[in-house]
Amino acid sequence: MQRHIAFAAGQRLATLAMAATLAATLSGGVSSAFADAGVAQAQPESDRVLSGDQIQQRVWGHRVHGAMANGQSYDETYATDGKIQGDGYTGQARIVDDRMCFDYGSDSVECYGVRAAGDDRIEWLKQGEVAGEGVIEAPNQ
Repeated sequence: MQRHIAFAAGQRLATLAMAATLAATLSGGVSSAFADAGVAQAQPESDRVLSGDQIQQRVWGHRVHGAMANGQSYDETYATDGKIQGDGYTGQARIVDDRMCFDYGSDSVECYGVRAAGDDRIEWLKQGEVAGEGVIEAPNQ
């Protein structure tokens, strides 16, 4: 015997929505279904490349210590006007094209993009690759 089940229009829509969600979940997750559909997703604050203004807000006025990919460690304080104070040396930082540029008085000025890597951590980027990392603290901690 064949059974016929009748659904009201609202029940049909709810059932279709549940089926679509289940299918999306089984085929890679709801987030991938939204991404595949072209729905923009917010990038976490702690995992994004910062703009020039964001670099100044997050880094300047703070002490940053860490290491570069070549193994060289650093511990510098960046004043709100861009002045750099290290152990026995000084320099000047400035923002150029959403990168932080470092001038220590030599002929070479090095510029790095900055990516937030947590609430108090950053990564220095060179040509899109991580060239160093740092921990941000209040000055004199």
